[in-house]
Amino acid sequence: MDVSKKLLVVTFTMFALLTVLLIVASHTILLSSFSKLETRDTLKNTEKIEQAIAWEALSIDRTARDWAYWDDTYEFMNTLNPEYIESNLEDNTLYDLDLNVMLFVNKSGVMVYPMSVDLINRTNVPVPAGLLERINSGLLTTRGNADYMQGVILLEEGPMLIVCRPILVSLEEGPSAGTLILGKYIDSSYIASLEERTQSSLSLYALNEEMPPDFQDAFNKAFRGEGNTVNILGDNRVAGYFILKDTTGEPVALMRADYPRDLYAQGKKTLTYIYGFLLLSGIVIGTATKFSLDRLLVSRLIAIDSFLEKVKREKDISKQLEVDGEDEIHRLSKGINEMLSSIRLAEQELKSREYEKKFILDSLEEIVVLRDPNFNIRWANRAALKNRDLLTVKIKEMTSDCHKTADKEIIQKPRYPQASGWTDQEFTSSEGKTWLLRSKPVCDETGAIIAILETGVEITERKNYEIELFRAKHDAEVANHTKSEFLANMSHELRTPLNSIIGFSDLLYEKVYGELNARQLKAVGNISSSGKHLLNLINEILDLSKVEAGSFELHYSTFWLAEAFAEVRDMLFPFAASKGIKIKLEIETSLPRVSADRERIMQVLSNLMTNAIKFSNENGCIRVKAAQRNDFINIAVSDEGIGIAAADHDKLFKPFSQIDSSSSKKYQGTGLGLALVKEIVHLHSGSVWFESEAGKGSTFGFSIPFSGRSE
Repeated sequence: MDVSKKLLVVTFTMFALLTVLLIVASHTILLSSFSKLETRDTLKNTEKIEQAIAWEALSIDRTARDWAYWDDTYEFMNTLNPEYIESNLEDNTLYDLDLNVMLFVNKSGVMVYPMSVDLINRTNVPVPAGLLERINSGLLTTRGNADYMQGVILLEEGPMLIVCRPILVSLEEGPSAGTLILGKYIDSSYIASLEERTQSSLSLYALNEEMPPDFQDAFNKAFRGEGNTVNILGDNRVAGYFILKDTTGEPVALMRADYPRDLYAQGKKTLTYIYGFLLLSGIVIGTATKFSLDRLLVSRLIAIDSFLEKVKREKDISKQLEVDGEDEIHRLSKGINEMLSSIRLAEQELKSREYEKKFILDSLEEIVVLRDPNFNIRWANRAALKNRDLLTVKIKEMTSDCHKTADKEIIQKPRYPQASGWTDQEFTSSEGKTWLLRSKPVCDETGAIIAILETGVEITERKNYEIELFRAKHDAEVANHTKSEFLANMSHELRTPLNSIIGFSDLLYEKVYGELNARQLKAVGNISSSGKHLLNLINEILDLSKVEAGSFELHYSTFWLAEAFAEVRDMLFPFAASKGIKIKLEIETSLPRVSADRERIMQVLSNLMTNAIKFSNENGCIRVKAAQRNDFINIAVSDEGIGIAAADHDKLFKPFSQIDSSSSKKYQGTGLGLALVKEIVHLHSGSVWFESEAGKGSTFGFSIPFSGRSE
């Protein structure tokens, strides 16, 4: 098949593929755009429905505020005066407010007056048992003036929109006299009114009942944090979903809104017209392109092909090709002429390069040898020829490695596998020099070995240096281990007499052995506090020594982080109060229980908070934050103190290292606290970090996994 026919096939094939590609791209892009518009429109309409429910909750909350912040209600909760009920809580009160439930609960969590009606049948009904259980358990009672709850709760009678407000005086001042609870069922009547207002079809499923597959799929996506979800229910319907949450923020129900797919249907109709236009355009443009290429390209390429066949047949490279025009084909003809002129010079240049390569390889001090697959030397540089004994010894070693077999084919296979990596081998010559001998197989395109490249370099000095370095490293490790054992033993021996000193001084201070005057009490108190300070220092040295000696153990348990934080805060309160410093805990309420060494985590937090108090200005504030990040918990301690200059950042977290190490330093300490913090956190498979700037305070934090031990 000649070029003209091939070009015809290629041209129409390319335009056919291009047309198909444009059709597919148009289908994908435009249909995707219409689908996105449909999704955006569905989400927008669904958000309106969600907003309508939010406005309903806001309306109930306004009603709750009117009643809960009324002085008469506050007085009623304190006195239970029946006149309040007779004048304000009539039988039609809930019907006028469009509510199903109004409950008055005192500050002890006891319901003092309930009202519950059926808005559809307009009858009084008992208070739902599920609502009473939540009140008795304290889930729906407020605990402070600013406490407030709103959400949807699941009851046996159906989901209910609930609002809880503390009962205060008209100026929203306390103390709270109890809790006012208002509720409205999200029943068929309410959903029907919502459908009429939003012009949509709504469906509601609670999480405690079996949901259809599309509801379950939408809930899973929303639970993973993908927001409101849109599902295609068929060719004619599309649905949007959103989650209803309870007072604690947990999902309790899922609502679906259905809409017709008018926008998507219009988009598919538009695509049909685009497909016809693209197909017709492809046929017309393809035909025009074929004729143009024949005239401008094919005829001239045929002339070039005929010339090259003539040169090949006659073996006369002195001929010149002439092609008209000033385009790429003309330049191609000039290139062919220049190529023919350059062929004569190619052999001379090749010989010159071979000589240059040989000269460079001969000038190297390293050994370079090229062998054939039968292990015979094909080429060797001058350095290799000067060390023939190495090559001979190498062959003997290989023979020994292959069980002293003389068959070279057996030698090759274990020595040179069909791989492109280098094989290294060290050898000590009879002169005492150490050589690094490297071998690499050279393979063709099929992977068969066609040659073997070998290099060699003397590494005697480097080998001696490595031996000395290994000995020095071993000596340093032995010395460091001995030091850690010594510190651990000495710390243990010092703690026993120190405990006696502290114990007897405390007994004297408590006047167990008799009365002491003021000066004696002060002296005994100084002995006790100094002994405790020294014991704390020894304990830190002992802990650090255990870490370095590898004998530091963690005792894992499961505990609430908030309780541990509060315990540390109470322990440090006298120290902070002496400087007028406030300690604020900002802990996420949804944090799960943590699996870690509770005592060591409290030690880490105590060290960080103590440093924050120590380096804070008087009447300052310290913030302790805890938040969940994936499978880790991040804890940060921030102060507004003196801060740390950038030049001193490298000194942190190093044992016995302090920023101010002078004898007259203002802030006392050993420099062991942060070092222990780092080691304890690392043993929990966590990490430490800090941010600080001179004069602007510091933030020290750490992260540990919730799951505890790392496998």
